[in-house]
Amino acid sequence: MGFSVLGIDGSSRQIALACKNEPRAEFRLADMVSVSFPIASFAAITAFYSITHVRRAEHAAMFKRIAKWLKPGGIFLASLGYRDTPGWTGEWLGTTMYFSHFDAKTNITLVEEAGLVIRQREIIGEEESGKMTEFLWVVAQKPSLGL
Repeated sequence: MGFSVLGIDGSSRQIALACKNEPRAEFRLADMVSVSFPIASFAAITAFYSITHVRRAEHAAMFKRIAKWLKPGGIFLASLGYRDTPGWTGEWLGTTMYFSHFDAKTNITLVEEAGLVIRQREIIGEEESGKMTEFLWVVAQKPSLGL
């Protein structure tokens, strides 16, 4: 559709699968907490089921970095935590996984404090391994220049 797509993941296995499934996109093995991009590099940034795997103490800084990477008017679409989870490590989908996130209200506040305007938010439940899990989905926008 004429878009350039860049995917970031910390798992070489996931990068290999992504390259196989979408050969037209570019994929990089990187840690989203430490990866760097120039200011105003992207028209849109998505974070699906990823920020919840980062220590929540780093979430505010992550949202601020995302806001800097977006062009004015750019969109941020993400799934975030819904319930307060300071940190949990355990077996999930056949592997050891780490989760950490704030409640929905705190996440909304952190996104707004990063300089983004929430355009839409919704809590959506999804079935995972026979259990319902809820995520806060947000669509946020970086204000355009002059507004």
